[in-house]
Amino acid sequence: MTTRLKTLATLAMAGIVLAAGCKIKKNEPQAAKADNGVEIFFDNAGFNADQFIAGMYSEKIAPYFREHAHDFNEVRAAIAADRQAAGEKYGHSENPVQTPWSFAVRLKGTVLDANTASRAAFVSVDTDDDGKADAKVQLGPVIKGTSLRDALPLIPFSAFKNQIEYANVGRALNKYVYDNNLSKLPRDNLKGKEVSVTGAFTLPAKGQEIVVTPAEITLSGGAQ
Repeated sequence: MTTRLKTLATLAMAGIVLAAGCKIKKNEPQAAKADNGVEIFFDNAGFNADQFIAGMYSEKIAPYFREHAHDFNEVRAAIAADRQAAGEKYGHSENPVQTPWSFAVRLKGTVLDANTASRAAFVSVDTDDDGKADAKVQLGPVIKGTSLRDALPLIPFSAFKNQIEYANVGRALNKYVYDNNLSKLPRDNLKGKEVSVTGAFTLPAKGQEIVVTPAEITLSGGAQ
């Protein structure tokens, strides 16, 4: 068969797959096939990411963050000194060459500013009493990124059939945290309150702010 006929046959097969409701996605670099990195993934209707997270959150995920979270200011200082060394000591990444470090942390501080009008609500927190914001803490309902998932060694990419399942788990974890914790927080008069957070952040680019996603959060004091 000539090269041209092979190409046409390949395109025809791709059309059949798409018509059948399958998805063609660019695979992650570490899982790419040798033939140009394109792989066909089928949605697994039997996998429910929400049930997966709900079934392990209380027994595995929440305890992991409580037991393994590092002091935020300690981690922040380590990052300022040596980003790679900080990642190796405090962080988690399945492939540090291709994906940034994520850190399980605990922080306490004072809310300097709050933006709760947006669906991607957040508070800016001073963690070292210098009057300047050291971290942005997400409140949802829109939670950006997958820091919670990525900080957990117990939820590796290799445990799932494909990147669709893995992405769904990240979204399900964010949703679970919002539904069971963040949604219960007050949204008014947050400035000046004391906040305590156990959660995670992904190493930002140099000069960018740190954005923490809470697994657990409490607010106290301040204006009522």
